[in-house]
Amino acid sequence: MNLFPCTLVYVDADASPGPNSTNRDPLSYVDQAICLNNSLRRAGMPALTIMTNAPALVDKRLETIPREKRPAVTPLTATIKLPKNTPFYAAHFKLDLMDQVAGSLPADTMMLLLDADMVAFLPLDRDLIARCAQAGLGVFDISDQVFPAYGSERVVADLEIVAGRRLGNPRWYGGEFMLATPASLRRLVPRARASYARYLSESGRLKHHGDESFISATLNALADEGQVLIEVGAYQAVGRHWAGNNYRDLRWFRCCSFVHLPGSKGLLEKEARFAEFAPDRFWRHMRVAHLRGRVRHALKRIARTLSVERLASLSAYALRGVKS
Repeated sequence: MNLFPCTLVYVDADASPGPNSTNRDPLSYVDQAICLNNSLRRAGMPALTIMTNAPALVDKRLETIPREKRPAVTPLTATIKLPKNTPFYAAHFKLDLMDQVAGSLPADTMMLLLDADMVAFLPLDRDLIARCAQAGLGVFDISDQVFPAYGSERVVADLEIVAGRRLGNPRWYGGEFMLATPASLRRLVPRARASYARYLSESGRLKHHGDESFISATLNALADEGQVLIEVGAYQAVGRHWAGNNYRDLRWFRCCSFVHLPGSKGLLEKEARFAEFAPDRFWRHMRVAHLRGRVRHALKRIARTLSVERLASLSAYALRGVKS
């Protein structure tokens, strides 16, 4: 089974930037994709294809890179309509990407959909690829991160609103990674468009917005109907890392095939300036960013503690004044 690594770069200067983006250049995602492509080549995987609504702009950004080292660029036919102030606006167009890929991939090739703000450290395990090919879908379950952060009751409620039904075992799937055969995409996309329509009409009731909401709802519904989903995170195919977060030991990520760095896009953009990806160099920078993040987290905790103690002291002082 062959792989078709692809990423979405949707360019719209009038739309709200992603919540995790600090670079206001709408083409900064191209720089991240350059780093991802370099890391794919270094890991011995196929080159990346950037699917975009602005191919001329993306090609212009890539023109200084030797042609044999560039990611490919494919025009995206965008059909989705939604308010431009919607959180994670650009990510919604992954549904159009999946639709387009479903109709163009040969039967012996799997879509490997990746977010641009990722890096490849190791090739994907061949046995895992075979399992995903047999099942049709390999997905990244991040329920253990999302449920505690927002409350399982709220997350499940959102999933069931978007799915339009009660779900047997609701799970939340990360949008940064998906392995899918063309046949599974042809089953997934029409169902996802129906979920998207409910997501759009019920957006005022939802806590969560973005492609993860309606794609997760669709995957849950398909799983209830017997679709096997291979959970790739358990195989360390991918990990989502936030600098300074102690959710996992940093060393765990060193053994992942892919690492998603939604809060460290600047690291990827800096790495893209090098002609070749160097895993050890990038790992050092990633480790430094993590340690700095730990310091920031510690200082914030101290500040919160001092604020609470200060507030308690002021309240006690005020009460003494009232009693006197």
